[in-house]
Amino acid sequence: MTTGATEADPRVVTEREFVDELVSISRARTATEFLYLMAQGAGVVGVQWEQPGIDHLRRYRVRDACPHCVILAGAQALAPVLPLDLMRAGRTRPQYETVLRTGRLPHLAFARPAGPPGASWLGDCHAVVGDPHTDADCPRHVVPAPNGDPLALRLGSLPRAVRELYPHDGAATADLSHRLRIAQDWRADAQAVASGIREAAATWAFLRNSCVLGVPVPGADGLVLTLGSGLAPDDRPLAELHAAAVRALPAGARPPAYQERACLVPDPVPGAQRMPTYAGAVDLSAAAPVRTLRLPAPRRPLSATGRGVLLLYEARHAMGRHVATAPERDSAYWESEAALHIFEFTLLERVAGRHYQEAVAAYVQALRRAADLLARPHKVLDRRRRKALSTAFGGLDDEELHLWASVAYRNAILVLLGDPQAFAVHLRRQAA
Repeated sequence: MTTGATEADPRVVTEREFVDELVSISRARTATEFLYLMAQGAGVVGVQWEQPGIDHLRRYRVRDACPHCVILAGAQALAPVLPLDLMRAGRTRPQYETVLRTGRLPHLAFARPAGPPGASWLGDCHAVVGDPHTDADCPRHVVPAPNGDPLALRLGSLPRAVRELYPHDGAATADLSHRLRIAQDWRADAQAVASGIREAAATWAFLRNSCVLGVPVPGADGLVLTLGSGLAPDDRPLAELHAAAVRALPAGARPPAYQERACLVPDPVPGAQRMPTYAGAVDLSAAAPVRTLRLPAPRRPLSATGRGVLLLYEARHAMGRHVATAPERDSAYWESEAALHIFEFTLLERVAGRHYQEAVAAYVQALRRAADLLARPHKVLDRRRRKALSTAFGGLDDEELHLWASVAYRNAILVLLGDPQAFAVHLRRQAA
């Protein structure tokens, strides 16, 4: 591909000049297929218009505003130009700021849809390695003060509400220590998988920096108490915290936003459940909705690699949820689900390598022969391929082997469809 109209040195402009130029150039370049708004470090904002055969890159330094505010203002100004529908335009800020909080450079990406002219463009936010912060950052976007590891807890002094969940302080310390080990083990598996995978960097940073320990309130499904470094001490009784949460979350009001932090909720009781799950809850410690990642501790744990992939998958899911309400299952929802599956496929390609890719290829061949979805996909992989796939994870039992084979089957469907939008339509049809 040829690159043209590149400016090596950023041009110094005002925010108004930047937005006006962004809009006017975007209107003029009607052949643009991809458009990027990129925080490039040192306060530089990059804009790239990609057209067939040529990329146009311009770099700016805005002298009178926070660079992150400028990028978000530019995205809003582009909404009627591209166009972006209300949902995609509304998701721009939370997606950008979620990546920013992980300490990566956020790159907003917009893609022209394959549908009729005038259809809403697609949108996403990528995380690129680099320091996104400068002295020009506004109070909203300034680098957060480091507060250490949220799971580096001292359990000697517990909030009153947490102590009320246990018959005595010794039982509280023992149970919380067990829960903490479960959370640390799951998180360590996720770190091992994410290491060196660029696409997983922001998701790992979210797990590492934004997820505190959560304790479920017995007999009250969906209520948790959170513990973590940097949280203000609160010695109110459990009943008072519950009453405060009820007052803060009135029924019928506009759906409230989730807290910036999420919580890991380990379950130390051995059971049949083996996979982590994402769910919304109410954090009584803050009287606000919170995203939770539930971590089981079964008698037969999954492989360490499998646990890491699944926790990163669920963390990515949590990162994409910003409002405490059930999402509308429209086309934008299914596109985000497709992106989530593709994220999982990427992880597996990296950590399970050629053995996983061979399994995907076997399903692709079977799908081509059948010219339809497979009636018995579990029959596709022969003994050699099943053993190879198991070896890639360090050994799997039959149940987990079936799990990753089914993921490879979904991956093969994406390969044959050849397009994330078509894959989103497939997921929607399968759920109907």
